[in-house]
Amino acid sequence: MTRLSATITGGLACLALTACAGAPRQRPLPTKPIAQGADTVETARRALQGHWRLESLTVAADDGRTMPIEAAGRMELDDFGNLTIEYRMSEAGIKALESVGLTPPNPVISTTGQAAIDPAQHRITYVPPNVAERAFDPKLAAARANPFALERIRYYTLEGDVLTLATRYDNGRDAATSRWKRMP
Repeated sequence: MTRLSATITGGLACLALTACAGAPRQRPLPTKPIAQGADTVETARRALQGHWRLESLTVAADDGRTMPIEAAGRMELDDFGNLTIEYRMSEAGIKALESVGLTPPNPVISTTGQAAIDPAQHRITYVPPNVAERAFDPKLAAARANPFALERIRYYTLEGDVLTLATRYDNGRDAATSRWKRMP
């Protein structure tokens, strides 16, 4: 009888498991519609997404001296907020940077990661893929002191197909300003 009881119990367990198959949810999940309008993240992301070519780059020393930097560059922001930026500075561009007290790590600065967009304040913050690992990195803290660093907040203005990005010193004055033209 033990064998028969085990067989019956096993059969009932299989029947119970198949009989309790999941059904579609009867009620919709409580969600809110995606925000629409001029000052929403979605609208700003759509306006900024695409391929961009660097038209000009200007840096300012903390004492106010400004210097145009000879450089080429490209930027891309995709549908999901993935950001790719590349600056290629000429030798003259590197010397101009050094004349205002900034030293780039190399002539090509390239990075990829996520961009957090704040449309109310017109800010773009680059979020590197390993941001959690870098939270207390002393080298990163030193890089953030450089107003040209990609980790700094960019303040943006968009006029037609021209995007202007600017980083600022802690006192609020512009430090590095780049103008980008949208590529077709």
